[in-house]
Amino acid sequence: MSGKENILFKLAEASLGAPEGTVRQVVFPAVFGGEATLRELVHEFNTRGPVYRRTVQTTLKASYTNHYRRGLIRLLDVLEFRSSNHTHRPVIEALALVARYANAGNTTYYPLGETVPVHKAMGGDWAEVVHRADKRGRRRVVRMVYEVVAFQALRDQLKCKEIWVVGADKWRNPDEDLPQDFEARREENYRELRKPLDAAVFIDELCEQMTAELTLLNDQMPKLSWLDIAERKSGAIRLTAAEAQPEPRNLRRVKAEVQRRWGVVPLVDMLEEAVLRTGCLDAVTSVSGGGSLSAEGASRRRCWPNGCCW
Repeated sequence: MSGKENILFKLAEASLGAPEGTVRQVVFPAVFGGEATLRELVHEFNTRGPVYRRTVQTTLKASYTNHYRRGLIRLLDVLEFRSSNHTHRPVIEALALVARYANAGNTTYYPLGETVPVHKAMGGDWAEVVHRADKRGRRRVVRMVYEVVAFQALRDQLKCKEIWVVGADKWRNPDEDLPQDFEARREENYRELRKPLDAAVFIDELCEQMTAELTLLNDQMPKLSWLDIAERKSGAIRLTAAEAQPEPRNLRRVKAEVQRRWGVVPLVDMLEEAVLRTGCLDAVTSVSGGGSLSAEGASRRRCWPNGCCW
């Protein structure tokens, strides 16, 4: 049971236990934090709940229809999008459908006989908006909303080069990122990278470094005056606040280089990719000790905040 479900249960239990009491006497004391907690829940619902998301979606659709659509549709005539992975083929097909009906006027829905490609971006918060029942009660795909979702999917997959642009430089085929003669010059390339050719040697060296550093950390922790580790309800680790230090010049350079290379890729995308590749969040368990989400779903839930963005 989630935290919000616990709050709902406590409110229901308190209300049924004293149906004649006032809200301030019965409801507020039933929740940890009282009135302040309930106000925070209302604020969260107003800023992240379905009403807020629907407002964002409606505003986005209006902005797209009245302004952005003209330019984006023209891009489909100029740029050729491809993907090296058949998993992302539905988005390519969705863009083709958008281009085919680009001049369909005020047509609200795609024709009933038309095959509408389904892709992941159509789920989640957009699922209820993409589909709508027509006057006869038939479930139809709303054309303008479908276009918005298709371009959002294109944006997200271009960032990670799951979809690429023919003839482009920055958005080129990811297979072209490595030198074409990398295998032929493998020894030279590894020598420049200062890495061993044998993967086992590389792993052994990495393990030795990690073991040495962790041993050093374990030995030094008891000697740190600003660190206190003890059994306590508020948490075992307690740190003494340190004064802020000036940002190192090299760190600024690293940030600038990261921004130059991957400025369009959100940090959360990098985090999610690292989580899905390494499984580093497998060690993070639910407070209740259970869970119904798959490993991938749990990773995405931990990495991604609620709400939608453009």
